[in-house]
Amino acid sequence: MKPNPESPSQQAITDLTAAIAALEAQRAILGDAVVEASIAALRDKLARQELAALEQEAAPALRGERKLVTVLFADIAGFTALAETADPETVRDLMNACFERLVPVIEHYGGAVDKFIGDGVMALFGAPVAHENDPERALRAALVMRDALTAFNAERGTDLGLHFGVNTGLVVAGGIGTRGQQQYSVMGDAVNLASRLEDASARGEILVGPDTQRLIVPLFEFEPLEPIQAKGRAEPVQIYRLLGLQARPGPVRGLAGLVSPMVGRDAELTALCRVARDARAGAGRVALVVGEPGLGKSRLIAEWRAAAAEAVAVTESVRWTEGRCLSYGQDLAYHLLIDLLRNIVGVPVAAGEPEARAALLALVQNLLGDNAPDVYPYLAHLLALGLDDETTSRVRALDPQTLQAQYLVALRRLLLALAARQPCVLVFEDIHWADPASVDLSIKLLPLAAEAPLLFCFVTRPERDVPGWKLVTAAREQVGATELILRALSPDDSQQLIANLLAIEALPAPVRALIAKKAEGNPFFVEEIIRMLIDQEIIVREGGHWIARREIDSVEIPDNVQGLLLARIDRLPDDVKRTLRVASVIGRQFAASVLGQVLERQGVL
Repeated sequence: MKPNPESPSQQAITDLTAAIAALEAQRAILGDAVVEASIAALRDKLARQELAALEQEAAPALRGERKLVTVLFADIAGFTALAETADPETVRDLMNACFERLVPVIEHYGGAVDKFIGDGVMALFGAPVAHENDPERALRAALVMRDALTAFNAERGTDLGLHFGVNTGLVVAGGIGTRGQQQYSVMGDAVNLASRLEDASARGEILVGPDTQRLIVPLFEFEPLEPIQAKGRAEPVQIYRLLGLQARPGPVRGLAGLVSPMVGRDAELTALCRVARDARAGAGRVALVVGEPGLGKSRLIAEWRAAAAEAVAVTESVRWTEGRCLSYGQDLAYHLLIDLLRNIVGVPVAAGEPEARAALLALVQNLLGDNAPDVYPYLAHLLALGLDDETTSRVRALDPQTLQAQYLVALRRLLLALAARQPCVLVFEDIHWADPASVDLSIKLLPLAAEAPLLFCFVTRPERDVPGWKLVTAAREQVGATELILRALSPDDSQQLIANLLAIEALPAPVRALIAKKAEGNPFFVEEIIRMLIDQEIIVREGGHWIARREIDSVEIPDNVQGLLLARIDRLPDDVKRTLRVASVIGRQFAASVLGQVLERQGVL
């Protein structure tokens, strides 16, 4: 096969570089003055050619971009049979009504409809906007879509079904079509496999590709199926049937079987233990834990809880409850406080309504006695539990502001009653995803820290343009919170983390250095890079030790890390994203003036 010829710009760069080298070789004969005069003009031409080459390379990158995307194909079964007996206009109207029910589910979970294909739909999770958990969002959407169609059938008297194919991988995203008419879409092997999975799925089935399953296996139950042959793949592809949510979901992050003591967070852990001691002594407190994704906020909270549980006296005297925000929950009113309340009551999300109602009633009666009837209806309504007809009518008659006021009174009385029995630690995780209603109500609960031994701990990323940041501001201004800012690990701490995870006395120093350099002090990145090297069998365990089976000069960005980074990039303003993409084409290190010249010529500056 003949090598690809160089572009005119690259050929000119090669020729100019050779000419400059030839002149340098003749410096002793021609003299410095002659050589410098000649080389100066050549260097100027070389700079212009290199700039032109950068522009040519950057232009395609700006028209289309490589993205890690989860592709969902959903096909509605039953329309073909219906079309044989019903009027075409009736079938069309029914299909549109069906899509009106299904598409909002896709959009709720942050997906985007790419196209409608007959009686099916192709949806993208991760393009045009990426989220760090797009595979999870896609599978949750598929489960809810299936339930939504069941409800649609019950309302319309139809017998339609859904079957799905879901797959994750790198695609090229951008405009597809002619110059005059383009549509945003994606292309790549990941799309082809998702379509193949949808074709292979039976009515009611959600078939999932191996990369999707690998990324989120702790959250969902899967059944492995026989591998299938996919177009363009030399080997059969292992596929999975989605069964549902895990009854007890595990952590998506972390390396199974590899553990390390917490590294580089001793000062922060000491500060949290100190405010917990204050709460046990009867003084309410507020703590803030702020850090970028992957720096170990949740690990710090887990270590804090473990440290508190070491002493028997502590476990007997402190009640610990956590409430967690959902990444797609900013439009779900009160979802943070609902999760917190469920955990206070002690019923999981999967519990049936009778079980949840009985547990809530028992707790409220135990804590509040004769005052329980004034509190229970509003807490039950917050949890969407059924009430008797008279109480339901009375609660529904309240306007949103009055209802929120009643929620506040009920939660205040519940928390004060809990704190009267024993000091309470209330951890609010991931408040950067909190909904506005939960934020407003939580701010109004903050003064309780001055009235009772209640310790509020808010865990968040430093994202100041989201509703949850109001909680951070209020905590600072109202109660003087203890604030802990997590930074990247030092180089020594990063090396210690790698050593703890792998016990890598025999692992070559360049491999350790490469992992640490690529992770840039982020513990999550360290774990995911190690996971990728293990999955690719670059490092393996032999004779009780980890060794490198082959040399590695570079490390690719793992899928989990890439999804997180792309999600952060997609939240940037358009002009900043454009600048970042141009810079990525130029290289990892470059003079700012070069970037400025490229942007100026492209009309960005």
